[in-house]
Amino acid sequence: MNDLLFRTRVAVLWLAVAIATTGSLLLYVFLPGALEELLAGEMEGEMLTDATGYFLAAMGIIPGALAVVTLLVNGRSSRYVNLIAGLAFGLFAVFGVVTHTVDDGFNAHVLLFAVAGALAFLIAGLSWFGLRQPTSPAVEGSEQSRSREEATV
Repeated sequence: MNDLLFRTRVAVLWLAVAIATTGSLLLYVFLPGALEELLAGEMEGEMLTDATGYFLAAMGIIPGALAVVTLLVNGRSSRYVNLIAGLAFGLFAVFGVVTHTVDDGFNAHVLLFAVAGALAFLIAGLSWFGLRQPTSPAVEGSEQSRSREEATV
């Protein structure tokens, strides 16, 4: 697969992760009693602080930034970044889904967060398989396709 095509597809997947996490946070507001709790300065029984606000903003900004990084950075380094970030985001999503399901049960905002985690694992898997492929195939007749002894003679 062409490197630019691969990077474009992965960037679109990162944007889908950003949309899913943002949608998950928006759907949380529609849970019974969640809006009143937010207006009272709490979220899931904890006080809303600046750190909570930064964290919630980062859940949408980080996947968007990774989409831009994926498009701007070439080659193997982009695939390594996507592999590491995809695994980290996917594992975080698994943790979030499990803790929310145990506490409150499974609902729509948990489902969207699970979708975001699945997409992050998909990105990591695509990056892993992309790293296992050779970066540039040897062209017949080029110096790369000849043996080392023939190239030095």
